Order: sequence, then C-alpha cells, then structure tokens
Amino acid sequence: MGAPDDELVRPGAPVGGRRQPLASQRAILRIACVLALGLVLGCAAIDHGYKAQQYAGVPLSPAKGRGAERWPDELKQDETLASYVGQHGRPDFFYIVDRQKLYVFYTDTDQAAMFERVLMEPSQLTELGRIPGSLLKLLPDATRQQVEARRANEQRRAQTQARHTRAKIARSSGRSASPAALAPGGAYIGGFEVSEIVARMRAPRTAADPGVADWRESRTRGGVAYTARAGRTQYEVSPDRIACTVGLPASRADLPGSARLAIGRVNDAIFAAKADAVTDQMMGLAERAAADRTGRTTFAQRVAGRTIRIGRRVDTGVFVYSIHP
Repeated sequence: MGAPDDELVRPGAPVGGRRQPLASQRAILRIACVLALGLVLGCAAIDHGYKAQQYAGVPLSPAKGRGAERWPDELKQDETLASYVGQHGRPDFFYIVDRQKLYVFYTDTDQAAMFERVLMEPSQLTELGRIPGSLLKLLPDATRQQVEARRANEQRRAQTQARHTRAKIARSSGRSASPAALAPGGAYIGGFEVSEIVARMRAPRTAADPGVADWRESRTRGGVAYTARAGRTQYEVSPDRIACTVGLPASRADLPGSARLAIGRVNDAIFAAKADAVTDQMMGLAERAAADRTGRTTFAQRVAGRTIRIGRRVDTGVFVYSIHP
C-alpha cells in the first residue's frame, strides 16, 4: 500500500518512483524565495511611485503640511536620498517631478540636487550646485525673492571689490586700469574673477545642462585665459571678455539650439539672478544676427554695466556672442 495522504515525503525520498536530489530542491526553494522577494519589492516600489504622483508638481516643505506627511516615505524608499540628507541636513524644499525624479533645495546656501530613480535600484545623485534659474522659478515667490536678493548682494560686493582692485592697480601703475592691466587672478566683468567664472560655467545649470567641463588654461597679456569646446561651441573666458562662438553653416538662417544654450550659459555666469531677463532681452537681437547671411549685421548693446556684442561672421562660418567690461 502507498503512504497515507497526510504523510510528508522526506527530502531525497523517491517521488513517483524517482529520487529527487536534495540540492535540486534547495535550488528550487532559493529561486522561489528570490522571486517572492522581488515581487514584494517590486510591488512596494510601484506603490511608492503611485503615491509619489499624488505629491508631484509642487515644491513641498519636509517640515510642514503635505510635505512633512510625504518626506519620511521618500527617505525610507531611497537610500541615496537618505544618505545625502544625512550628510547635508534636511532640505528646505523638495520637488517630486514624477516617479523617476526628485529635486531637493537648500535655499539658505543656494544649493540643489537631483535624484533619478530606477525601479528597485538606489537613485542616481547629481549635485546641481547653485539652484538653476529654471528650478528657482518653481519655489514660492517669497523664497525665490530671498535667494535672488542674496545673489544680487553677493554680486554688488564683488563689484565693489573689483572697483577697489582696479583703483589700486591704477594708483600703482600711474595710469588708468584697463582690463589688460589687471594682474593674474584679478577682478573681471561683474566683479567675478576669471577662475570664478570658469567654475560657474562648469557647474550644471539644469538637469539637461551638465555645464562645460573641460577647460584649457593659457597666459595672456592681461593675465590668465581659459577656453573650452562643447560640440560645435567654443567658449572663451579672459580678462577682457567672455564669449561663445557657435559654428553656423552658410545655408542656415536661424539660431541653433546650441547657440541658445551657450548664450544662457554665458549670461548665467555673469548676470546671476538677472541672467534669464538678459537672455530674453538679447535673444531677439541674436536671432536677427543669425538670420542675416551677408555677415553685415552686428549689435552692441550696453546691459547692466557691460557691453554685449552679437554678430555673425559668414566668412568664418560662426555666430559670436560676447560680453565686455
């Protein structure tokens, strides 16, 4: 007679006339456990993503309101975010874009970071440096105005320091200080030093703009100059100008996206909180210069104490945008 229905079959005992290897049974059990765990984690991640959508689209404070309600779950589900917050402290705001992306903002120090998520994996961190203008607009008006005011104060202090530096050089040289007379590392357009402008251009501006990473340093009559290339765009930062030069085929009569991006980068490095307004003001002139394939249209306009020059050189096939003292 066979074994009773309720009798357990011992591991390795014959089943259906054949003996099941014990190692095979353990392997099957491990696979089943892994699949079950994956199912649980996957369901948790999907549930987390679904709930995150309910808080997306608006900046939230992790200390109050709906943000305080949601923030602990974000930390619990994202070990990269939890580690970053452990090192830098709780942010002033966080912003859920969708299930895959979240930003945090430290408004007192004007810093931002982005976290990009993949199902069941730790998120990828990108530190954005200063809060990009496109993201600053998302924050509450009062907070945005405070950040912009601090940036404006920093720039005014830098300008004051620049004037003092120029005056000191003028007194020591016995003549008016021109940009070429500035000592290496001396002040530059808007009060920023050449090296500081390069550092500002290295930093990512938005999630889609990683900044300009690779710069070459060289000596010039006025001090130190830097150049960099990103695609068809050449950047130059020197004691007498900051410029971008974009390749423009003779057949093209519109402003390419690479030129728009370069103009934004250059303005952001010089005009700080006013960069978006200056870019909007200059874009019409830039489009007019690019549309003229004769190479005879150029513009020079004084903006916020600096001269901006825009032109197209058909003979060399480039569009030039530069800022001068």
